[in-house]
Amino acid sequence: MNREENTKVRKGGRKARNESGLAKPFSVLKRIGFIMLIAVGVLLGIFIILLGVLGVCRMVNGSHYRIDTPDGIQEDAYVEIGGIEQFMQIRGDDLNNPVVLWLHGGPGFPLTYMNWYYQGELEKDYTVACLEQRGCGRTYYKNDKNNKAANASPDELLSDIHEAVEYLKKRFHKDKVILMAQSWGTVIGMKYTEQHPENVAAYVGVGQVTQFAKGKLYSAQKAADLAERQGNTRDAERLRELAAAFEKVTDIENVSIKDLEEMILTSGKYLKSEGEMSGMKQMTTALTSPHFNLNDARWFLFASDTKNIIASQTELIDYMYFGFDLNEIRLPENVPVLFVQGDCDYITPTDMVKAYCASANSDTVRMVTIPDAGHTPFLDNPAAFCETVKGTAFAEENE
Repeated sequence: MNREENTKVRKGGRKARNESGLAKPFSVLKRIGFIMLIAVGVLLGIFIILLGVLGVCRMVNGSHYRIDTPDGIQEDAYVEIGGIEQFMQIRGDDLNNPVVLWLHGGPGFPLTYMNWYYQGELEKDYTVACLEQRGCGRTYYKNDKNNKAANASPDELLSDIHEAVEYLKKRFHKDKVILMAQSWGTVIGMKYTEQHPENVAAYVGVGQVTQFAKGKLYSAQKAADLAERQGNTRDAERLRELAAAFEKVTDIENVSIKDLEEMILTSGKYLKSEGEMSGMKQMTTALTSPHFNLNDARWFLFASDTKNIIASQTELIDYMYFGFDLNEIRLPENVPVLFVQGDCDYITPTDMVKAYCASANSDTVRMVTIPDAGHTPFLDNPAAFCETVKGTAFAEENE
């Protein structure tokens, strides 16, 4: 073989090898692309199936939760209150029943879309109106363009509550309404009861605020003691350090959000009850709710960030933490008061509510604890919650 032929052979060999070498990467890429396409298709299929399942669950729950009695009411509407349109859900089997105004917690954390899960038993005997307060939830999104619903003050909310009460009295031909409030709602609910006892047939405080900042310190100390007993000295020391720093603060602007969150989350590790509704169950209960909509999801995501909620509810949070003291409220003698506490509530510590009831020394003030429940006993144990409130504070209204 001469030199020229040998060169041709070598070149041909290199060419063949190059073509073979290029083919392999392209083949691998094709396979990867095909596998990715299949994976995307599977995920899309699962997503569509989940949407279908959620849709069916929402329809089934909506059917079970439908009110179809002749004199019943189920209404989602916006009512003009305080110069803006505020969202109000009204439900009940009989318009002639006593009227309950529910004041949600937070501040800025309405759970109206969760009512289907626990409220049905109450609706048999009461017409229940849930107001989504100024500056949050559906009320916020209805008014956010003109910014009239943001950063409300306690006085604005008290004025709104008064208008809502007058609206319900007039519409349903009642002389009074029952106030049922949860967490933050108990702050403005108690203040309203003090200011307008003539409008309140009974007051029910669920997760009653006594002194909110002191409650945080109480729970941190309790958790620190438990951590120490369990041999976790690092958590115990850190909790006491965070509590000592928090105790020196007198307004919300000077609170370290990072430290506050750490104190609350670390305390929760030792204080959370097994009977409390889990985060996963809360999510599925919301997603399968016949009332849950896009604005509910938008607000939930916004309000789940502590920085967002403090920025949008500054005055209210400051008042709840550092301004409100249940011991300073002068309770009207003619208004029955019931506190419903989860026995494992360490957000508004049940022991502090017990101490308040003992010091009140009044025949009109009662307290019932629901076993193995936390700050939201109506979600943790709906049957026990409804039985409790129907059998005690509401009894006077039915007689």
